[in-house]
Amino acid sequence: MATNKQLQFITWLITTATDKCQTIEEVRELNKEIRKHSDGLIDEISEKKNDAE
Repeated sequence: MATNKQLQFITWLITTATDKCQTIEEVRELNKEIRKHSDGLIDEISEKKNDAE
């Protein structure tokens, strides 16, 4: 499970990246990239959690 500091860092990272976007389309493209890369992580975290139980 993520710690508060990890969540704060993730929030900072995403907001810093989206602040650099000029249009809503750029934000949507960035979100697509984030989702694409996080899909595998979410599956991996779920698998590790299930293995630990």
